[in-house]
Amino acid sequence: MKSSFKLSLISLAILAPAASAEEIPLYHGDEIVVTASRIPQPIQNLVADMSVISAEGIRAAGQSTLAELLQTQPGVEISSNGGPGTTASVYLRGANAGHTLVLVDGMRLGSATTGATAVENIPLDQIECIEILRGPASHLYGSDAIGGVIQIFTKSGRGAPRANFSAGVGSFNTQTLSAGYGGEIGDNRFSFQVGHRESDGISSYAPGNPGYKNQNQDKDGYRNTNLSVKLARTLATGHEIGVDGFASQGRSHYDGYTSTTDFYRDQTLSAFDVYSKNRINDRWQSLERIGTGSEHSNEYSAVKDVFNTDQNQFMWQNDLDAGPGTAILGVERVEQKVNGTSAYTVSSRTIQSYFAGYQARMGNHSIQLNLRDDDNSQFGSHGTGYLGYGYQMSPQWRVGASAGTAFKAPTFNELYWPGSGNPGLRPEQSRNKEVSLHYDQDVHHFSAVYFDNQVANLIAWAPVSPGSWIWAPANVNQASLRGATLSGASMIGRFHLDANLTLQNPEDSATGKVLVNRSKEHGALKISRSVGDWNVGGELIFSGERYADAGNTRKMGGYGLFNLTASRALDKDWSLQARVNNLFDKSYELAQGYGTPGVNIFVGVRYQPVR
Repeated sequence: MKSSFKLSLISLAILAPAASAEEIPLYHGDEIVVTASRIPQPIQNLVADMSVISAEGIRAAGQSTLAELLQTQPGVEISSNGGPGTTASVYLRGANAGHTLVLVDGMRLGSATTGATAVENIPLDQIECIEILRGPASHLYGSDAIGGVIQIFTKSGRGAPRANFSAGVGSFNTQTLSAGYGGEIGDNRFSFQVGHRESDGISSYAPGNPGYKNQNQDKDGYRNTNLSVKLARTLATGHEIGVDGFASQGRSHYDGYTSTTDFYRDQTLSAFDVYSKNRINDRWQSLERIGTGSEHSNEYSAVKDVFNTDQNQFMWQNDLDAGPGTAILGVERVEQKVNGTSAYTVSSRTIQSYFAGYQARMGNHSIQLNLRDDDNSQFGSHGTGYLGYGYQMSPQWRVGASAGTAFKAPTFNELYWPGSGNPGLRPEQSRNKEVSLHYDQDVHHFSAVYFDNQVANLIAWAPVSPGSWIWAPANVNQASLRGATLSGASMIGRFHLDANLTLQNPEDSATGKVLVNRSKEHGALKISRSVGDWNVGGELIFSGERYADAGNTRKMGGYGLFNLTASRALDKDWSLQARVNNLFDKSYELAQGYGTPGVNIFVGVRYQPVR
């Protein structure tokens, strides 16, 4: 890339418009969260390790994808098989991609065949805020939460009804459009949001990939159309009913290894639920929710492959005033069904769950206790638990310690893949211990968390006999996930600083090798400054070396990406925003053999009325 072009991009980022000073996302210790304990409480009272990406933070970041936004958060790594819309994986605290549970408005969303969630098809246009819970959480949510939980809340209506609108263009012929309308009328609250994004993309294969040499050098495009709906009505004081709906349909193109045919995948994610919140009396709050989460995927390659997952879900949670704290008692039921072109010998299962917990803040002491039992129709009952304690040493300093267990149920592919599934598989299990130190004063925040998560019965695929072309899964691996996450945010003069660093050793316990696609150090540093209606910022995302194979013979080098953001308020409702990614045109890999974008830019306009 010529230096003159780089300078022009720098100039554009500095002169281009972006969020107003009021939109700089600051840390708020009294922010109310729910994911860490299933009970609304200030984030500063938590024992668990958690962070929040607010609506202001999402707007100020100017990111184009959910995976890119998550990559800037403590403890989060990503990999991607090419440009926008291609398969993206999230690794939380060094755990596997399938060890992070993704919830959308409280509903499970993911594939029961692969065991992961297609975050590449969850658009930021529909997201109001994100809560990231780091550490095992099966005691709250059941299977899959070995590394943690990412809960996404879609946009909701507040205050007087008003419209919103955004549009943008960028490199690779990227075009975006989003619009919505929401607010409150009397006892009714509503939100309607639609969005569309398309891009010509980049080649999913990198030049060093043998498939790239087979003439698969074309751009692999992506388009996505999405919507969300929220309706709620207050029937009486303390009583509310509502409906939440989300859908996203994406088509992503990708390359075949030997063929030059244009392969593509159509994927639809959806979540829908109805709920009833009821204050039974002064000491009893009830929440009932019933709905479904679906992932339907059609692969158009050499043959058409269809993989559909539908998860019908029911939950009844009761929050009870229990003296100095709150107790929870609840029941959940999940019915998972899969179908498609693969003939699974078993295509459905049910999980009946019961959970209980206690959360309290007593003077300078915080305590959290949770127990849960999940009875899976395939392998029986599995219990998990958690105990956490926090102590407020001073108004600014607090410490915490916790221990918990988690598990992940085998996927339908692992259990019943035609010709090689293993129906005798046991759940993967983990035991986690961690200690933490936190400092909070005004806009200054710092935390240090040490974690030790030991994962047993990891499922691995291997040839059924030496030289065989048939592979089968077995519970043979153990993993050790130890490390520390440091994070902080502060306002120094006119500068807002936000930084995090994760130092970890995610390794195979038997071989001592580093787990695939995981680094030993990664993090992010963000600096922004506001001058009147202007806000300009820089962002550094960095990662150490990683390996593309379990034997650690195929190394991927470390990398550092420098991005610029700039924004300016045109008036109280309108703003312009620009973002330059990979400013110095760094060549790097997120997954070996797959392409990553060079220097690229995005410019957009937003209409967001001030309440």
